[in-house]
Amino acid sequence: MQEEGTEKVVEAKNKKQKKKINLLQKLKQKRKEKKELKDEMIKQGKKPKILKQTSGILPFVQIHDDYILLKEGVMDIFQVQTKNIHALNDTDLNYLLLNRAQFLRSYFRSFKEVILNFPTNTEVQRAYWLKKQQRATNPSRLKYIEQKLFEFEYLERERYNREFFMFIFADNNEELEDRKQDCIQGMQNSFPLQKLSKSKKEQILFLLNNQNTEL
Repeated sequence: MQEEGTEKVVEAKNKKQKKKINLLQKLKQKRKEKKELKDEMIKQGKKPKILKQTSGILPFVQIHDDYILLKEGVMDIFQVQTKNIHALNDTDLNYLLLNRAQFLRSYFRSFKEVILNFPTNTEVQRAYWLKKQQRATNPSRLKYIEQKLFEFEYLERERYNREFFMFIFADNNEELEDRKQDCIQGMQNSFPLQKLSKSKKEQILFLLNNQNTEL
């Protein structure tokens, strides 16, 4: 029985090895065919098609603290402070929706609302419990603190928060400042806008253009 099990393991390994060899051979063949096609096009006087670089496709040029420079114009990003509409009564909900509708009717310039999933950030909570851990001497207390730290690490690793952002566009910085003020005032009674740090804006643009990548 043991010999049969060993033979099956060896057989499975051999199959995997053969698959890897076949895959490598296919890749080599494709590269060879691409090279031959490129050489043939050069002989015929044709230029081979070169894929555009990412920097040539994306509209962003440079990120500053209070604006983002684009190839055409400027923009800035604010976080939208959401509310639990299910916890509101009908009067408060109607008031919220009316203020939102009023902003949409009055602000007719270009903007974009984006929804992204961000990893849960428990940095503040972990820092608090790490300080407690350094001062604790009671074994039961230390065990409780270790459990809390484990929970925060788990949340950061497994749980994501859905966050809402507003992109505001303009032709130049002066125009952008005016539009930002209009949006801040127009949204303050419904879903207020919150300023973001430069690093947060970088994370937003990274996630927006690399949606299969985790932060």
